[in-house]
This record gives sequence, C-alpha cells and structure tokens, in this order.
Amino acid sequence: MRGSIIKRGNKYSYVIDIGRDPVTKKRKQKRVSGFTSDKKARKAMTEMIAELNKGGYIEPSTESLGTYLDNWLKHKEKRVAHSTYLHYKSYINNHIKPALGEIKVFELNARHVQRFYDSLLDVGELSERSIHHVHRILSNALDYGAKLGDIQKNVAKAAEPATVRKKEMKYWPMEILSKFLEATKEERFYIAWYIAGFTGMRQGEILGLKWDSVDFDNKIIYVRRALKLDEGKYIIADLKNNASYRSITISDSDVRELKQHKRKQNEEKMLAGEGYEDSNLVIATSIGTFLLPSNLGRAYRRCLKETKIDKIRFHDLRHTHASMLFTLGTHPKIVQERLGHSSVQVTLDTYSHMNPNMQEAVAKSLELAFEKEGKNKNKDSL
Repeated sequence: MRGSIIKRGNKYSYVIDIGRDPVTKKRKQKRVSGFTSDKKARKAMTEMIAELNKGGYIEPSTESLGTYLDNWLKHKEKRVAHSTYLHYKSYINNHIKPALGEIKVFELNARHVQRFYDSLLDVGELSERSIHHVHRILSNALDYGAKLGDIQKNVAKAAEPATVRKKEMKYWPMEILSKFLEATKEERFYIAWYIAGFTGMRQGEILGLKWDSVDFDNKIIYVRRALKLDEGKYIIADLKNNASYRSITISDSDVRELKQHKRKQNEEKMLAGEGYEDSNLVIATSIGTFLLPSNLGRAYRRCLKETKIDKIRFHDLRHTHASMLFTLGTHPKIVQERLGHSSVQVTLDTYSHMNPNMQEAVAKSLELAFEKEGKNKNKDSL
C-alpha cells in the first residue's frame, strides 16, 4: 500500500492508494488534508497505512446518529415483540434524536452521551429507571454498529446513566395470601389470582393460558403463550424470549382448584350454547373470549377493597410466590425457572432483599447438623 504527500499553500495532505472497489472496479484513494508540516502529514499517513494493513480502519460515515437509529429501528422491527419495538421507537424519537440526532455517528463521543444523560436528570421529566432504558437502547444500537464494523466503538459504554434506586417490593406473606383466597373463593376470576400466587406466572401469561397447556396427569403447567397488546389490539401470541417458555410443577391442591374451575366453565358453555366462542382459554369471559387485563384488574381491586386486605398490585402476587419459595429455602435456580427469568442473576438481583431469609435457613441447618454431629460423637465415646 503506497501513499504520497501533497503541499498546497501552507497546508499538507496525504493520499493513499487503497486498491480497487470489488464491485465497481474503480480505483480507491484515501485523502486527508489540513496538516501544518510535511513531518506531521507523513507520520499520520504511516499510521493510516498501518491501520489499513491490519484491517482496523473504518471509513468515517457522514450519516447522522438520527439516521443511524432510524435504520437500526427498521432492523429491530421484525426481530423483537411489537410492544418492544414501540418502546424503542418512543425513547429514540422523544429523547435521543432531539438531543443527539444531528451529530454525525463518527463524531459522537462519550462526553456527548454523558452530557445528554446529565441533562435528562436536570430536567427531571424522566425517572432514573427511564434514563437507564434510554442508555440501554442507545448502547444496544451502537453495539450493533460496532459488531458489524460500521462504527469504531460503542461510546455509550463509557458514560454513566442515573443510579436507579430500588423501590420497596410489596408482597403478601403466606397467611395473607391464604386469607385473600379464602375470602374470594366464589369470585368469577378467583382462579386468576390463585394461579398467580401459586405459580408466579405473569398476568399476560395467565390470561393467555389454554387448557392444552395444563397437564393434570403429570401436574404441570406449560407456559407457551401470553395475551399481548399488538398495534393497539390484544392478541394471544408466542412469548418474547426463550426463558419465558417453561414448565411449572403444580400441587394436588392446584390440580383440584383448576379442575373445579373447569367444571364451572363447562357449565357456562352449556348455558351459552352456540353463542359461546370456545378459545380453550383457562381464564375467559362468559362467552369464551379472552379477558381484558383492565377487567381482571377491576375485579381484583374490588376484591381488595371488600376484603380490606393490604393492597398490592396483581403483579405483586408474582413477588408473593417468589417470597414463599425463598422462605421455604428453595434454590434460586428453581425460582428462576418457575418465574421465567432470563438468568439466575436477574432473580438474585430482583429478590436480594429476600436473601436474609435464605441465610437464616442456612444458619439453622448448619447449627442442627453441628449439634447432631456432636451428639453422635458423644454416643460413640460411651
């Protein structure tokens, strides 16, 4: 690879012959200008030739960050759930592009990104968690470009988004869950919060659960689908990631509750006759169609008010399930599998406040084991 130095007026530039374009077959040259001396131009040319020879050089793009992010969104649209795509699009269009969109991708640096995050904190329109979402989206987009070789590196990695303060997680102890279930046993959608409390399934997963995913003989629920909002309409769809697909072992009591619910549902089918739209759903309306989350939420909140039990969200029944598992000394890996978390680390991070219960159980087990060993030794010495 060869290069030459050119002087024009008081400035120097270099030109490097980098071969021919594999498609057009035209000769390609790399020209850089603006050096104040022959020595500086020659030094820069030598460094550029070295980068080109080892394949580390990437041609600077004239593309703005805004255009780059638009192209990244098109790439992601068919690869993520529609709700996730809309989530990305909203943060990009409403926050990232207005602040950084005009900057050329190759001119974007960590200081630009850091100032952007700091400004979001100063304005106060977004929560710390939302700023983390902004950071994650921008970083993922730049990571993609770096892997493809379109940009040199992900500069967002060097910036620090806001520190997210953990909110106090609400959940019921076993006795409160038992009290609520007993008080609402005759409610139409009782089985929905029963499943949430004893399986840890998400609300959408419960509303998308079909009878073909309930194995009474082997006492297993297979989580395969969820009720999701897609382009303004609710649909029963596949789950968004592999970890969410899982099997949850249920107890004899769970089987009895589900079978009793199925008998009631069959009675409704008989009464509705031809007007019943049988979708094979576990949780369904009186005519067999899927139940909207808003209607489930309304029924659940009414029951909370009537029973005068401490209020927690429907989603907090999932946390209640996790709490019961940890109280029983269940291994975090099992908790992860039942909840459908992507990794055991996510489970540990989410429920780190429950670890003291686990530590206490371990301490008691060690104490009992030590006492037993001591007694055995005393017997042997007699």
